[in-house]
Amino acid sequence: MSAPVVRNFRGARALVYHADDGSRATLAETLLRLGLEVTLYDPGSAEPKPPADTYDVLFFDADEGSDGAATDACDVPLIALIGVEAPSRLARVVRRRAPAYIVKPVRSSGIYTALVVAFSEHARRKAEAEERAALARRIASRRHMIKAILTIMDRDGLDDEAAFQTLRRDAMRRRIPIEDVARQIVAEADASHQSAPETLNAKRM
Repeated sequence: MSAPVVRNFRGARALVYHADDGSRATLAETLLRLGLEVTLYDPGSAEPKPPADTYDVLFFDADEGSDGAATDACDVPLIALIGVEAPSRLARVVRRRAPAYIVKPVRSSGIYTALVVAFSEHARRKAEAEERAALARRIASRRHMIKAILTIMDRDGLDDEAAFQTLRRDAMRRRIPIEDVARQIVAEADASHQSAPETLNAKRM
């Protein structure tokens, strides 16, 4: 699906998870010029790690062995800072599903591009996840509808069209979505089937 390209980052909160060096200084200076609010954190620091889910974008050092920064990140765009193109370090970037990266030593050029890619890709992933969730809900709702219609057909001796009309009238009378009525009918039918063996065993005793 198509998602809008994010171009403006003014006011966005950035967490830079990187040791205090020239690359971090250049990155922070450029981000500030682009209008972002910047928080710097040294992985070797004894200070508590800032909660990543309170930020809008997270920059992390792919050369740093700790995976803590990305592990704690809660659904925010990730941008990797890569200094050494070793397979093990690149694997960290892949595992974290970072959609963008910047090669070290960091220069001002390329930072805006990384932001555009990271924010836009993150927005696209979220939109796709929401679309998948909506599709799953529609599929589940359709299953409930079919099962409810079959239950009404069996219960009232109706054909499928009459059973559907019965379901629709019930929803209109109760002023609730027809999907909710279908779910209730299915739940009641399932509960009835589960209690049936117990009733049968009680009669035998």
